[in-house]
Amino acid sequence: MNINSLSHLPIQNPNNITRFSTTILRHYSHSHLRFTLNLSSSPTIRSRFNTNCITPVNQDLVIDNLNSITSSDDDVAEEIVSTSIKIVSNEEFRANESIWGQIKEIVVFAGPATGLWICGPLMSLIDTAVIGQGSSMELAALGPATVVCDYLSYVFMFLSIATSNMVATSLASEDQNEVQHKISILLFVGFVCGVGMLLLTKFFGAQILTAFTGPKNLQIVPAANTYVQIVAGFMMIDALNKKGFNAFAVSIPSPKELLQIFELAAPVFITMISKVAFYSLLTYFATSMGTVTIAAHQVMIQVYCMCTVWGEPLSQTAQSFMPELIYGANRSLTKARRLLKSLVIIGAISGSILGIVGTSVPWSFPLLFTADNEIIGEMHKVLLPYFIALVVTPSTHSLEGTLLAGRDLNFLSLSMSGCFSLGGLLVLLVSSRGFGLPGCWWALVGFQWARFLLALKRLTSPDGLLYSEEFSRRHFQKLKTAE
Repeated sequence: MNINSLSHLPIQNPNNITRFSTTILRHYSHSHLRFTLNLSSSPTIRSRFNTNCITPVNQDLVIDNLNSITSSDDDVAEEIVSTSIKIVSNEEFRANESIWGQIKEIVVFAGPATGLWICGPLMSLIDTAVIGQGSSMELAALGPATVVCDYLSYVFMFLSIATSNMVATSLASEDQNEVQHKISILLFVGFVCGVGMLLLTKFFGAQILTAFTGPKNLQIVPAANTYVQIVAGFMMIDALNKKGFNAFAVSIPSPKELLQIFELAAPVFITMISKVAFYSLLTYFATSMGTVTIAAHQVMIQVYCMCTVWGEPLSQTAQSFMPELIYGANRSLTKARRLLKSLVIIGAISGSILGIVGTSVPWSFPLLFTADNEIIGEMHKVLLPYFIALVVTPSTHSLEGTLLAGRDLNFLSLSMSGCFSLGGLLVLLVSSRGFGLPGCWWALVGFQWARFLLALKRLTSPDGLLYSEEFSRRHFQKLKTAE
């Protein structure tokens, strides 16, 4: 019997601490069988092997760099052959799990992240409700102010997306030092961007507001709630430290690392800019329609943003788990397609729920935001396009998150730029033809559904990211070259 050994085979527990070495047969007649290896609390080697169900495996998974061992290891080798090995992380989605079981895991993972995303829109919605009770004029002025404060902050979400993508890719390679280094350099980039945003709002905020409302409403710009931001920041730093990473370590990136960040962040930045620019364009044209129209638009867009962010954790889930399935040591396009299917199902369900709940609030409880009947009437005119645009958004986030995880960034940025260009022309057309605020919101429907259909077409293409081995291999080589 030709017996070889595999040295230093890592087996991770949830805390990524335990590593275990063993031996396996390189040549075995039933090479397409594999079993699950579980670590138990027993200190003996033999008791650590628990036989589970048999599933197919690719024979190429056997590592070529094997050393011969003596015949005295035959008994151990026979036992290992009868149980074989599959490395499974508790954080990985299981291949044999049902769709609904996988959906439960996604909900458990994405649920806590929702709180992070809804904080900003919730605070803006509260501002809108409180100001709307006092003055319709101030409610109208809050729309342009939101463009400066909230939308500008939203642009820098490209850093969050780039961080999730780069860190998840490093985690897939199981290199803790690389993960820490990526966190450190991205913290520095975030600091520089924060200083840039501070200077921009300090010295150019008045000019930006003037483009929307004129100099009379400059005093309406709301102040940032710095206390909440600081507390939330330190909470996240503490959580990161508990994971074993130093959140206070800041490193200046090298030119090569800056280029790598730019290659990832630039298309994402274009994507975020396209979204923000389109929403800003809607606000701009709504502002030109009068005080009542912009006040109604302000209420509806704030409720809309409050609902859409519930789909962002699905994008974060895709960016966290897809790199391992597409490029990692345990890559499997079949698992990736199953995960995407689960994400889209969750997106469709959550989109329907958000559409119903989000539409019922301004329809049934408009007095929460304003007592002006004219504004309420304008709000009710856009409820249908509001619902149609909202219902598809979570699924769109799932698809675009998968494209980000697969580093299909050129397509994502080009498609988003195209959607913005055509959507902007549509907004200009409906505004010039006198369709009013409903026309702007129907343009938003076209913008959202175009994003969804383009991303869906890309991911379900036989030559796409999740179906073509050649496509994945080509992108993987680019990723390795960049690193």
